[in-house]
Amino acid sequence: MKSANSYVYDSQGWGYEIAFRKNSDTNGYWRYTDGQKDDYSIVNVGMDITPKTVKFQPDKETSLTYKKSTFSPSESPVYDSIKGNLLIAGGALGSSNSSVYNKFINLAGGKQAKIGIVPAASTKFDSSSHFKEDLIKYGMKAENIEVLPISNHDFKGTSENESNWKANMNSDKLAQKVKGLTGIWFVGGDQTLITGSLRNENGSDSKVLQAIWHMYKNGAVLGGTSAGAAIMSNTMLAGGDSYGALSYGFTDTYDDMNQQEGGPAYLEKGLGFFQYGLVDQHFDNKARLGRLIATAYEKGNKNQLSYGIDEDTAMVVNNKEKQIEVVGRGGITLVDLAKVQANDKFPSDYKNILISCITPGDKVNMTTKEIVINPAKTSTRKNEYYSEKIGPNTGLFSPHGVLRKFLAYDLIDNAQSKEIKSYAFNQNKGFELTFRKSAESNGYWAYTDGQKDDYSIVKVTLDIKPIKVAIK
Repeated sequence: MKSANSYVYDSQGWGYEIAFRKNSDTNGYWRYTDGQKDDYSIVNVGMDITPKTVKFQPDKETSLTYKKSTFSPSESPVYDSIKGNLLIAGGALGSSNSSVYNKFINLAGGKQAKIGIVPAASTKFDSSSHFKEDLIKYGMKAENIEVLPISNHDFKGTSENESNWKANMNSDKLAQKVKGLTGIWFVGGDQTLITGSLRNENGSDSKVLQAIWHMYKNGAVLGGTSAGAAIMSNTMLAGGDSYGALSYGFTDTYDDMNQQEGGPAYLEKGLGFFQYGLVDQHFDNKARLGRLIATAYEKGNKNQLSYGIDEDTAMVVNNKEKQIEVVGRGGITLVDLAKVQANDKFPSDYKNILISCITPGDKVNMTTKEIVINPAKTSTRKNEYYSEKIGPNTGLFSPHGVLRKFLAYDLIDNAQSKEIKSYAFNQNKGFELTFRKSAESNGYWAYTDGQKDDYSIVKVTLDIKPIKVAIK
């Protein structure tokens, strides 16, 4: 990529193009910090600002590019009496995020828990080694934590050829060891490497995967981050972004991890530990709302919620209580398609999607969809803090770019706003997103961690419309 453009404009379409480009002295510098958080420094990027007008018209030709999914997973076994729990982290989990680590340790039985780490998703041991070090930092004994020899590929920087571990998925000895654990953790990377390391060539469960199910059903906790979160659903999101999924639909081919960052959606069969809908991860940072909606509409159960988990945040699933809670530093977006209206002749044209955003201290019943808000928060309905007219939200000069903040400041806590719009487009095609207050909409607010605004948002209505874009 040599250049990237962003736009800002008013409701009449008058605005500016902001063009960023690489120069001969442009450079970037990267490292992981605080666990697996990407930390970038960027120098000498060129920026040009040019006045532009932007016009939108409905696009009735999306069927020319949109491909429906041919993915058809076999049904995951359903167990009515799963005694174990899940801790599903959205990626970029900070080593300093004590609430997530302590929750996982407590669900596993406390500091005497026995934890197995599955390294399969990564191409290096670093993620597994660092997670083990973090567990020790939070009080666990090193001898009670083991990186399990589960992989279908070799790891970089080791003397052993770990691709030979593929046979371990049907090792009676390893399966027996797994049954004695009280917790399993799946590290991040490529989710297809996890499923490929635990399923036989014919798609059946290996002996080790059967052992993981055994421990889970009998009270153990299963946790994972990023790729380790993606595997939790029966239908696993493995590739694509929001624009690609809405524009082009789905693809049947998967090449490598780069496909996770863009293009049509790619689905595979997950491990099915989470029995109550679809899960997507890196939700705030990678803007995956469109990808989750497209997948849930085609392959989800519309009577169930779909869940988008932010980075450095975990969704804790209590199977006994049929309830989830939010733990960590971000939020979870809930997508409800029970009342959705769509026209199959014009793909990605949706009306009446319900969106809710919840944060730590909030809980949701997975079967009734009842949302219980942290009692420390106060309702914003008829008590809005803001009263301003809001223009369209898109591009780097627009405030509140993260979904939850956009909905909170511009819609739900704004007395003058009944609806707000956002746009996503590439060259001459894209999508208009209209978020509307309904009779059921509400917001809840509190200060947390000093004076940080913490909002929860309930039942905002979303319409998505394909558009043609003219920029002059």
